Amino acid sequence: LLVTPVLIPALTWLLTTLSHQYLTLCLTASIPLMALSKILQIKSNFMNGHTGQLSFITNLMNFLGCLARLFTVIQEVDDSLILFNITTVFSLNTIIVLQFLMYWSVVPPKEKSS
Repeated sequence: LLVTPVLIPALTWLLTTLSHQYLTLCLTASIPLMALSKILQIKSNFMNGHTGQLSFITNLMNFLGCLARLFTVIQEVDDSLILFNITTVFSLNTIIVLQFLMYWSVVPPKEKSS
């Protein structure tokens, strides 16, 4: 909380002074990291046969937010890298929401106490 008054202006200054080349590099680097985190979650859900402690509401809001952002990017932005990024996020969020629907009635097994 105390860092916010310093951090926000610093990040604003950094993003406005970086060249387009560096911003593109940052966006490109974030795509595999984001995809890996979602792919690992999808794999974990599949291997466990349930979604465990994941929040359906949170993932649904992620999905709907990505849908809105995808629509906005298609309508307003002419940048294929941004479109690829949001399409990837939207696709992986769609899979996670579908897993919620597939595993809705599955109850995760209770852990054995030792």
